Amino acid sequence: MRSMNKWHIRGKDKIFENRIFTIHNNNCHHPDKGVEWDFSIIDTFNWINVIALTEDNRFVLVKQHRLGSNELSIETPGGVIEDGEDPEACALREFREETGYEGQSIHLLKSLWVNPAIMSNRISFYFIEGCRKSSAQQLDEAEDIEVITPDIDELVKMIKTGEINHSIVMTGLGLYFLSEFNRFGQVVF
Repeated sequence: MRSMNKWHIRGKDKIFENRIFTIHNNNCHHPDKGVEWDFSIIDTFNWINVIALTEDNRFVLVKQHRLGSNELSIETPGGVIEDGEDPEACALREFREETGYEGQSIHLLKSLWVNPAIMSNRISFYFIEGCRKSSAQQLDEAEDIEVITPDIDELVKMIKTGEINHSIVMTGLGLYFLSEFNRFGQVVF
């Protein structure tokens, strides 16, 4: 089996920038193939996503309008890791701000590249257990979030009917159901 070499980045031009992401055009050279190619890369913040269970084993989810799909989306709480912020601290903060809930313990399920073909960021998935309502939501000005707490049967039904259809949410739930923290045994969607 041959040893694979990485592309060499020869230049990086900023194409677009806003408060959420920057698009760069990377001019690259492949050392083995002798090929020059331009790759567009989206640089953005790292993210967290939280799978949370209440003390009576209900999932803590959020419902909000997403403009990319122009639909109401049922999701696990999540957000952007601020510069210098610890991912676990971010997970606890975002969860509390979006839902008004807090938990007894937090566990890292997995940290993954979001889409390494075109994006430079990572997402860390956390499980928070023993959650209960502790305060009012503390939403950002542009957030409008409804908190819902389905049990396992209601969650599975939402997945089967397509009410939950967000790929990051499904990844997070899958990681939870494959983890040592899963309280429900084998779950079939």
